[in-house]
Amino acid sequence: MSTKSSQALRLEVPTDFGFTEEHALLRQETRRFLNERLPMGELRKLADAGIAFDRGLWKEIAELGWVGLVLPESMGGAGLGWLHLAILLEEMGRRLVPGPFLGSLLAGVALREGANDAQQARWCPGIASGDLVATIALTEAGGAFETSGVAGTADPVDGGWVLRGRKTHVLGGADAGLVVAPFREPSGAVSLFAVETPNAALTAERETCIDATRPTARLSFDAVRVARDARLEGDAATAWNAVLVRGCAAIAAESVGGAESVLLTARDYAIARKQFDRQIGFFQAIKYPIVDMMCGIELARSLASGAAAALDAGSPGAETLARMAKAHASDVFANAVRKGVQIHGGYGFTWDCDVHYFFRRAMWSRAMLGDAIHQRRKLADVLFDR
Repeated sequence: MSTKSSQALRLEVPTDFGFTEEHALLRQETRRFLNERLPMGELRKLADAGIAFDRGLWKEIAELGWVGLVLPESMGGAGLGWLHLAILLEEMGRRLVPGPFLGSLLAGVALREGANDAQQARWCPGIASGDLVATIALTEAGGAFETSGVAGTADPVDGGWVLRGRKTHVLGGADAGLVVAPFREPSGAVSLFAVETPNAALTAERETCIDATRPTARLSFDAVRVARDARLEGDAATAWNAVLVRGCAAIAAESVGGAESVLLTARDYAIARKQFDRQIGFFQAIKYPIVDMMCGIELARSLASGAAAALDAGSPGAETLARMAKAHASDVFANAVRKGVQIHGGYGFTWDCDVHYFFRRAMWSRAMLGDAIHQRRKLADVLFDR
């Protein structure tokens, strides 16, 4: 095995992932708040009304310190670790929390890794407080999200830059006050730019997204002129890789929570519903899929927790674990919603069944940053030194 492959497999994390009472308390308080603030009936009301961004809920989340949870205290954040964030996202996934949380999180990662001190001081405190809604434009019009596929251009002009290009599936793009996006300079190098909105030359068109709780937009940069200091001064490749790796870890953790919520919904239905004077959970055709769901979810949780702990430890195997977690969680979440619909029988195929909201989130999460096949190909490249 090559040195590169050995480094990818070296996972410097504690056997218990570093869990403490503080983590348990975070889970308990997060679950309590979301159970009270966002029951399924409330989520349905928001979705039916087309309100994917509840500013009241966003304000409450920001006041709890969730938006800046992993940003350093010097940037206005809480300075906590990714294991704290994984727990938080798992609980948010259980309730399908709507809004721009993931976009703001990844924008904060890009600024933390790729901005200089002045740029961080300019934008990060507002992101952490929730006053500045930020997002990151991950996807090109052609679907690429790696730096090799960046098609947007950045041309230098007197005192600034002119940005041109199209970005699709931008999380909360129509509501964001700051957009972090990659563009290619004339030299061929890719740089990250932080673009404040509104901007007359930047238009945001809301997309019809499969997940009504997570709105996206298509952004058109039609000769958007920005100041010279809008270009992030750090290493763009390193910052972008950090966004992708942490994005995979974040989506994996959230998917675990969503899958577990489907599992519990299916279990409760199997207990309440009766056929032939027996609870349907008595029959092997029902109980075995539920057990399979549970086993898959527990493995996905271990992988997601391991990825978060590896990120906290600065382990060279963190990217490997994050991609493993994303691949497995994508499959587990998709299987959970598929079996959840089937267990509910005819009712499961109607919009009245709550599982459909999770079905939509599962399809969105599977595609975002690459599905399981994409992640396993990337893992093969690393592990087999291709």
